[in-house]
Amino acid sequence: MEIKRLLCIPLLVVTFMSCQQEKKASSDDVTVMWTSFLSDLEAKDKVAFKQSSDKTIRCYDCLENTPSEVQQMNFLRENDSLWYDKIYEDFIYIPIDSFIANDYDILFNQKFIHMLRENETVISNEDKNGVAFAHILVTTTLPTAFFEGGQHIFSFKKNKNDEWKLNEIGTIP
Repeated sequence: MEIKRLLCIPLLVVTFMSCQQEKKASSDDVTVMWTSFLSDLEAKDKVAFKQSSDKTIRCYDCLENTPSEVQQMNFLRENDSLWYDKIYEDFIYIPIDSFIANDYDILFNQKFIHMLRENETVISNEDKNGVAFAHILVTTTLPTAFFEGGQHIFSFKKNKNDEWKLNEIGTIP
């Protein structure tokens, strides 16, 4: 019985080490993807951006990033009892071509891209029902004595071809 226990220890160590290496490779994979994504933004390469994005991007800020869009959302909130459902079930999912035409240049200006490259970045991996997600959180507003600060979050989903595709841009808080 003691021999069996002794034989199990190296097996457990090898299993643990292989799991750690697998995790590290995934983290490295995400870091490479994020670096490439930032380079494409700096180059204003909209073709590469489209290739690295899903068919739609979940983006609440995209609904209100111009004065006319703010008016439209306010009108919806004031006049439609189902406004919340419509926003979070339909409107928030921006088709990639529409995002590139209407939101890309507003969001990805030079100052914002510089913040994404230079500010504190946290990478979080998630597995949801067998689908890999990577969430990149970048501090874009530093905390003060009167405000907790803020982050932008970029979520990427790994598709069947093992490619990371941007599927959400959000803010916290």
